[in-house]
Amino acid sequence: NTGAEGLLEILCRGLERYARQRTAILLGDRSRYVGLSDIAKMLDCPRAALAARLFTPEHRNTAEALKRRITFHRGHWFETGVHQALVGYGLSPLSQLEIEIMYGDVPIKAHLDFTLVTGQPHPTVRILEVKSTARLPTTLSESYAMQIGGQTALLKACWNHPVFNLVLDTGEVLHHRTFPEICNECYGVSLPEASACDIQGWVLCLSMCDAKAFGPFLPEDTDVARCLDMASDFWETMHDLRENKTNLNAVQTAQGLAPLCPSCFWKEDCPRFKGFSHPEWEAALAQLINLKTQKKALEEEIGELESRLKVAYQLSHTVRGEWINTGKHTFRVIPQNGRVTLDRKRLNEELETLLGEQDARTLLARCEKQGEPFERLYAIRMEKAELQLDSLIKNT
Repeated sequence: NTGAEGLLEILCRGLERYARQRTAILLGDRSRYVGLSDIAKMLDCPRAALAARLFTPEHRNTAEALKRRITFHRGHWFETGVHQALVGYGLSPLSQLEIEIMYGDVPIKAHLDFTLVTGQPHPTVRILEVKSTARLPTTLSESYAMQIGGQTALLKACWNHPVFNLVLDTGEVLHHRTFPEICNECYGVSLPEASACDIQGWVLCLSMCDAKAFGPFLPEDTDVARCLDMASDFWETMHDLRENKTNLNAVQTAQGLAPLCPSCFWKEDCPRFKGFSHPEWEAALAQLINLKTQKKALEEEIGELESRLKVAYQLSHTVRGEWINTGKHTFRVIPQNGRVTLDRKRLNEELETLLGEQDARTLLARCEKQGEPFERLYAIRMEKAELQLDSLIKNT
């Protein structure tokens, strides 16, 4: 109804407006520098990274825009929650500490979500980067690893240089301080040289109901020169795009089966998906994607109902294995043995101990079996979105 649609419109536009205000206050004009998040996105897809900096997608309906906005904004909500957890534990984190440097003529900024500092029992610095994920990853992506690694490496490299900025809770801004000066002003902590401090970076991934930490990342683990060279490439290409010296579709796209392609803002006219036109297959593909969406929702609903019935069975105090009759149906819960799996890594270690590295590899290779080739259907819904040149860039 009109009232419900109006409420969703308010929510969507309000989140958009708040995001712009928050970005302006904490991150400034992002068209005037390269952020470490830009460099990280370059690893996933250079074209998408540059498009995100140059254009703003304008969705044609509120529902799609709201879905995108909530997904984007969820990261900010998680940051607030993590800050509350750190403070609740008794810690005093520095929020959004900024490192501002020039690499040749390329302005670069790194924004550290949370920085924790202590001088006792020994000088320690921890950088915490918060990431919102639909589901927790098994391993950390290369882009996230580069971002946290770059933050950690830059903090150590710039330790005694006046390139640190911080907005305090009072609204006061500390500009162009060294890192020890920031820590002394905020905490009263006197830090020695960076080489005498224990510096680590960590990534905290959060889903809607769980969390997982990845680390530690040490300053020496990241190729800083590679980060800076990628920043130069990003800056140069961005200026070429703004001045129409090159076209967005000439920029390299993601390689291989990129997991972010289905949710990418910029996939509709991406050269990676350029192919032959067969509009007669549109209905079949739309039906397939719709059925897959329904299947996923049904599987989640089935899992939830099964969990509730298992709990109800336990609370009924029925003898284990006994049936419960509900009228036209009956059910019970019985224990099952866990699935037996082969720990390939452990097996390889044991074989290397017994046979040596080369013989172990040979034996494993003889025991491997290649499955039959198969074909995979890879279908993506191409949402229509109008691209508008970012007003921040138009005004520069």
